[in-house]
Amino acid sequence: MERARAASDRGPRRWLTVCLLVAGLLGGGRTATATPLATYLSQFVLMMDWVNRAIVYVPRHEADTDLADVAHAVAETLVEKSQRLTPPDELRDLHPHFLLVLENAERAFHYLSQSDDEKADRHMAVVRDEIRIMRQIQREIGIEIPELAL
Repeated sequence: MERARAASDRGPRRWLTVCLLVAGLLGGGRTATATPLATYLSQFVLMMDWVNRAIVYVPRHEADTDLADVAHAVAETLVEKSQRLTPPDELRDLHPHFLLVLENAERAFHYLSQSDDEKADRHMAVVRDEIRIMRQIQREIGIEIPELAL
């Protein structure tokens, strides 16, 4: 009886140990090192400049689904790259909106490539709203971001 109880007690402990080990391997509990400010800003400016140009240019050619498909592929890459950035403390409040801009631009271009203008328009509206929010945050934190980005 004692042996059975001891074995059953080990089950939850082993499960907990396995979970903690997996969490440790996945980086649970660790804070990622922030991307240096100059590096973050240079990538931010390049990505936002592309988005600002693409959200104006691509919808003007709504019949060209191949163009929208190219924009979608670029936007997917930008989303992937942006998710690898860890914002410096000065830009911590800006970063979630930056990700939302890129993710919604990617979705908008996907729907344009599928000729689904209604869904594309909804995502474009989110992009424009998030860019406005980013401009407000920029003013509030008092950091200079080149105008071509916002």
